[in-house]
Amino acid sequence: MAEEKSLFDLFKEKDKNVSRRLFLKTCGASVLIAGLPFNLTKLFAANTNLSTATAGNHLTLTWQLDPKTTQTIAWSTDTNITTGTIQIVKTTAHRNNGWQHALSLEAATELFSTNTGDINLHYASVTDLTPGTNYTYRVGSNDNWSEAADFTTEPKEDTPFKFLVFGDSQSGLPKNPEYGPWRTTIQNAYAANQDAAFFMMVGDLVEVGQDYTHWKNWYDAAKEVIEKIPNMAVPGNHETYDVPEENHSVLPYYFKEQLRLPGNGPNALKGHVYSFDYGNTHFSVIDSQEQEEGQYVPNMLELEAAWLDKDLAATTKQWKIVLFHKTPYYNKAFRSNEKLKAALTPIIDKHHVDLVINGHDHGYSRTYPIYQDTFVDTPAKGTIYLVTGRSGNKYYTDLSQKVWDAFFHDPQAEPNYIVVEIAKTTLTFKAYTQGGNLIDVYTIDKVNNTDLPRTILPERSNDTRLVIWGNMLQTPLINIPPKKIANAWYLPLRSFIEFIGGEIQSTAAGQIATNYNNTAITFTLNEQQAICNNQAAALTAPLVLTKGTTLIAAEDVKNLWKFAYRYDAATNMLLLAK
Repeated sequence: MAEEKSLFDLFKEKDKNVSRRLFLKTCGASVLIAGLPFNLTKLFAANTNLSTATAGNHLTLTWQLDPKTTQTIAWSTDTNITTGTIQIVKTTAHRNNGWQHALSLEAATELFSTNTGDINLHYASVTDLTPGTNYTYRVGSNDNWSEAADFTTEPKEDTPFKFLVFGDSQSGLPKNPEYGPWRTTIQNAYAANQDAAFFMMVGDLVEVGQDYTHWKNWYDAAKEVIEKIPNMAVPGNHETYDVPEENHSVLPYYFKEQLRLPGNGPNALKGHVYSFDYGNTHFSVIDSQEQEEGQYVPNMLELEAAWLDKDLAATTKQWKIVLFHKTPYYNKAFRSNEKLKAALTPIIDKHHVDLVINGHDHGYSRTYPIYQDTFVDTPAKGTIYLVTGRSGNKYYTDLSQKVWDAFFHDPQAEPNYIVVEIAKTTLTFKAYTQGGNLIDVYTIDKVNNTDLPRTILPERSNDTRLVIWGNMLQTPLINIPPKKIANAWYLPLRSFIEFIGGEIQSTAAGQIATNYNNTAITFTLNEQQAICNNQAAALTAPLVLTKGTTLIAAEDVKNLWKFAYRYDAATNMLLLAK
């Protein structure tokens, strides 16, 4: 067994000149080193010279510890700057005496190899701060200092607070690191809400997670905000990409290394799964990228669901908010996340989470309150799922309001942002366009167990409605509604195939031939088997001909095309998704 090394030994391996006395002085001077330094393996060979400010570039606030008494500060320099120092003083004292009475703290320094060259990352968590207090700080080395910036610690007592939420800020194209729209969005949002305590990015901060050019432009766009209020970010699928043209993904290294976030998540996901408290609210952040990261983290969703269960069970806070990138209740046309939904929503229901915030789809929507995948008439009985829209350059043209959406807005014309305000018994979120026009406002009232605007559930239809990927099929897409025959649900085959983008035609032999996603299936009326890619496939029941329309059993749709289905009695809908 290898000899166990102390923190001092590991620290000394990084800096051969450090003394035990200096090490202890550093650790005891109201600063907690924000993680053990290690060299990140290069993902690309350096191909350009990287120029960074010698005093400190990309100065960023986060929290790894208690927001009442600590502040995590990180920045970068070129590799010639091998040490970093934080000077910090109460703002009132700074106004009177400048830096005369400032505390100086040494930061940890770590080599960070990027695809555009090596840089040094400096970071530390300042501790023993006074709650509810303004502080002024700067970072640098020797006599070369950054400009001063201010931040405010969380008040000691729970008081009303607000925070900002931004959807995907990515550029939209791997070779186009365009973050001008993101710059306008964050700068406008902060200018209108300078009392915001922090902000949260809900994933896809950048287009290519392992391309430092994108990160550099993202940071430059957010300057004048990220050094004033903490960025408690959520990882997205684009944070995992290194060669996006080949759909190749890795763990979100650049995200984790640059954004020093709480380390209280599962061991395999520390730094991108975490939770923290602010005021009377508990925030839980989940990494939804099982499709991209599951090859590196076995049973990733199960691991996170177990962690989330314990995390939510342990909190006594009045409000519970869960954030992750991909959407269980989406607004894109043909993109669902059923595996993610199955893993996380039972935990969300179990602990009655008040609000789930997602990104990924670049549309803005809020659902009816939902419990066990069913719409309920008050948030006292269920959870609101909020999809945040976009704050950056990229938009989609295939968004629409789904059957679970109480409100929907398509932000193709202009990016947007969200302001969340939380008091003791009310939670309000407001969505604004980049230019400041109000899109939506919604309030949950825990005293009266109501919301505003009040939830009005959709009326129950007399005929069963067919819903695919949240879209309700109507005439002329569907002539015959789904029917229950011999205790089994049936739906019109042609309507289903054409809506999902497949092909269907009748053959000269009186058969029905379909093709979807390279799966060719041929049916014969009154026969209990089909031919699937030239192989016999048993059916649970033969096709049924009703009023000239061919119906197929929903169970066979599940078996042949892997579309899950469920019937919702309250709305009289048959819902399918894949």
